[in-house]
Amino acid sequence: MAALVAPAASQMGNQGKAPTPLDLQYERERQEQQANEKAYNDQMKRLKAQGPTNSKTDPWAGVRPANETNAKR
Repeated sequence: MAALVAPAASQMGNQGKAPTPLDLQYERERQEQQANEKAYNDQMKRLKAQGPTNSKTDPWAGVRPANETNAKR
């Protein structure tokens, strides 16, 4: 009888036993990943709600010489 029960019990996994440190690590990583995805999705929703920006700014304006005009470009 024990010969039949042993293989079945080995396939049952960790049912009713304390989780292993590796299981705890995987669970923590899964929770962190879900939190990161939620934060990303929330940020994307906020950016979409703001709408497109139509401002024409020149981020290199402080680098160019003062005598250069738009017509020369």
